[in-house]
Amino acid sequence: MQITEVKIKAVVACIIFKKEKVLITSRPYPKISFGFYEFPGGKVMNNEYYLEALCRELKEELNVELNSKKIFFIKNYFLKQKKLNLFFFACNSWKGTIKPMEGQIAKWVKVGEIEKYKFLRSNKNLVK
Repeated sequence: MQITEVKIKAVVACIIFKKEKVLITSRPYPKISFGFYEFPGGKVMNNEYYLEALCRELKEELNVELNSKKIFFIKNYFLKQKKLNLFFFACNSWKGTIKPMEGQIAKWVKVGEIEKYKFLRSNKNLVK
């Protein structure tokens, strides 16, 4: 039997909410699945804690600093076909004005309206 090494990427995402809405962002060109919507976040770097990665990604993508005392873990699951381990968090407290920094579109939507958007299945399943 041959043993092969499989690299699994860890990805963090944040459901940022205020009142009864959540923030969704589009994937900009030339990213894979550009044009689809998702919860903001990204890949965890080597030797980086999940919360560190989450805060770094939100700073890079939206120019905000999450209040680390107001972040809580929701769920994680593994996408075998893509070799991704997804970790979802939620937060309702941040510093700064949300400003898309990577050419993406950011929208505040009611959870029930997510169905109206072309949403990544890995993210959409979370709110069903």
